[in-house]
Amino acid sequence: MSQFKSHAKEGYMLKSLNTICFYVLTILLLLFPAIAMAQQKINLTVGQIHVLPSENIARVAVGDGNVLNAVTDDDKEVVLFARAAGDTSLQLWDVDGNSKNYHITVGSAVQNRLQHEIRNMLNRIQNVKATVLGEKVIVEGERLSDADRERVQLLAKHYPQIIDMTSQIGWDQMVLLDVQILEIPRSFLQELGVSWQSNTVGGFNAGVVWDSVGRNLLTRPGEQALDAVLAQSHPLGYFGVNALLSSSLKAMTNEGKAVMLAQPQLMARSGATAEFLAGGEVPYAIADGNGNTQTVFKPYGVSLQITPRIEKNGIVRSSINVEVSSIDGSMALQGGPALKIRRTNTEFNVRSGETLVLSGFISRDQMQNMDKVPGMGDVPILSALFRSKKFQNQETELAIFVRPVVVSSDNEDMQRRIMRSQAIVDSSFEQQPLINVAIRQEVGSKAAQMPVSTQAKVQNGRVDVAKTFAAHHFYSRELPAFTVPKKSKLILRPLNSKKLKKGKVS
Repeated sequence: MSQFKSHAKEGYMLKSLNTICFYVLTILLLLFPAIAMAQQKINLTVGQIHVLPSENIARVAVGDGNVLNAVTDDDKEVVLFARAAGDTSLQLWDVDGNSKNYHITVGSAVQNRLQHEIRNMLNRIQNVKATVLGEKVIVEGERLSDADRERVQLLAKHYPQIIDMTSQIGWDQMVLLDVQILEIPRSFLQELGVSWQSNTVGGFNAGVVWDSVGRNLLTRPGEQALDAVLAQSHPLGYFGVNALLSSSLKAMTNEGKAVMLAQPQLMARSGATAEFLAGGEVPYAIADGNGNTQTVFKPYGVSLQITPRIEKNGIVRSSINVEVSSIDGSMALQGGPALKIRRTNTEFNVRSGETLVLSGFISRDQMQNMDKVPGMGDVPILSALFRSKKFQNQETELAIFVRPVVVSSDNEDMQRRIMRSQAIVDSSFEQQPLINVAIRQEVGSKAAQMPVSTQAKVQNGRVDVAKTFAAHHFYSRELPAFTVPKKSKLILRPLNSKKLKKGKVS
């Protein structure tokens, strides 16, 4: 009986295995035509002719006859005619029943030409990869400079087919903007070689020094100058080597011929805007649609907005917006005082370290308004300029010198400035104890190590630190703790002097 049950069980398992094999074979047979009919992609342009070589063709089927027309030639090849833009399918059968399936994409001739032009323009930009995806052009790239990113964005603005997926350099270059606002004699700029326009609109003066032989900026200002053929309402300025200019300004300041009104130093990354304002804010009362009154403030004084951009060749292309405003006492308004504004906006290209000069922002009527309007004597820069007797006699004028310098983190001058600033901070402010103090590297010899706490050595009622501690160069705040007997004196020996500094210890 048990043997009969064993044979029945084996028969059941064999039947189940046969059933599984049957289903697997059926699935493979069903998938085989799909695999055999895997679509091949063909891209065409409207009006283009494409030939598909194929033998023993029995039948041809086109999904959309408005997009594609297919004609057989002696059953050996199929000629395709692209009629209109769109997508369709093409299927071929031979005499044995085998079939081939194609996916045909017909694009517009104009669209393909635009994609070709876009790819040619993008190939000129380094680190940029262009991929055509349907009707779109995907632009990818890393570590692009500001100039290259600006070119890609300009192309994306004119060609909607572009999808910008680029990224810029992680660490942008920095530009140090050294600005000097001075009261200088009118003859000073002519002596440097700047030829100012005689007739100007709005009180602005502009000049430029140019080398007529080499067609470059003069390497030594003061040798020759040409009249600047510029629009009167758009002043440029002086370009030249800054060393000679700085020495001349410093000499004139020491002699009292020039007055330094302000000298801000601004730092901005390439493409960002640095702003400077010396003045104040005037309150205004405004009313909304419901009649509610609120107070807003509008700045006035001397305002600078500079946006530098670093090009590939090291040229600094900057946009500068200078505005000089003062309170106009001739107009009395209920909402608040009126402002008289003189503004200029220009772009200039200079090399790192060269200087631009803007002048002629103050006019005679502004000087007279100072005596009429209360509070104008407190405006920075303008108050000092108006109080000058030479300026009132029109012997001097306000000039703004802008000198952009490209700097980096490893710049020696910047490192010296940081060290000097840190030394000033350390000497002026007492450093607070930190919770997490970094562990310092041990000194090589044990004799040079300082004990945490020790008993001071007293000789004749005096404590000698040099004999108490081993030789070590340390700051005063790093002096270890030690005990001093009462009524004893503490002697500290400086590292660079043999003299003793004595002081009583409480």
